[in-house]
Amino acid sequence: MLAQRRHEAVRPVARRPRRRRRTNLLRALIRNRMACVLMLALAVSFVLSVYVSAYARAMETGYHRTELLSRLKVLRQENESLRLKLEALRQPDNIAEFAIANAMEPSTDIAYLTPATQPHVARNLE
Repeated sequence: MLAQRRHEAVRPVARRPRRRRRTNLLRALIRNRMACVLMLALAVSFVLSVYVSAYARAMETGYHRTELLSRLKVLRQENESLRLKLEALRQPDNIAEFAIANAMEPSTDIAYLTPATQPHVARNLE
């Protein structure tokens, strides 16, 4: 009788099937040392390439800026020399010499220019 009760008490328990754990890629890489070293080298090379390209772009920009500043200096000097030449040509003595060299004569008659019609003036109609 005791054996019978014991047999009744032990029943098979229905178990759920175990879920298979998904293998996480990061965990797998961490466990594998060679893969970890390769990923670290890849990350370092990526950061290094970004740094080198940024440094190269900064150097190129600096070179172009320096070149533009030197060209601007030359253009300013040229502008100043042209202004001095223009001022020299605007002197009345130089204008008179130019007129004599081109067979121009001074005018004896004074002519006044007036418009044919009176200028239109806006009027307030209020």
